[in-house]
Parts: sequence; C-alpha cells; structure tokens
Amino acid sequence: MKAEPIHRLFITLRRSFAGSRETQVATLRSLGLSYRMQTVEQRNTACVRGAVHKVKHLVSVETEQERSARLAARRQARALREVIRVAH
Repeated sequence: MKAEPIHRLFITLRRSFAGSRETQVATLRSLGLSYRMQTVEQRNTACVRGAVHKVKHLVSVETEQERSARLAARRQARALREVIRVAH
C-alpha cells in the first residue's frame, strides 16, 4: 500500500506565547497564529515545517487524515444516542 502524500498541515496554538522570545512570537505570527486554541491550515513545505520545529513546544500539528479522524470520533461521541426505556 502506497502512503498518500501530505499536502496540508493543521497547526494549533496550544500554549500562550506570553513570556516567549521575540523570535518565537514572530514565528507564530508568521504561521498565522495569534491566540490560544486557534487552528490554521498551512501547506506542507520545508519553510512551514522549520517554523513549526522552532515553536514545537507551543503548538500541535495534525495532517488532514489525523484531523478528519479526530473530528469524526468527536462527532460520533457527541451524537444522540437511542433512548433507554426502563419498565418498573
């Protein structure tokens, strides 16, 4: 089975950049991140991967497949369930 190429990365800012170095803050801004729990979509290029590596302690990264699987599992967990009827 041939692995599919990764075209897009979903980058989420997990920790606040308050107290971080100016270069790290500039890197986060260049990725398009400005507040906690914000997710941006970036192309999978060497420049983006290098920027993510520089601030890897502040962000989390997902591929398209990982993100869609996580969101599908979350939708399934939140879906309405059949009502249980108990006869007393």
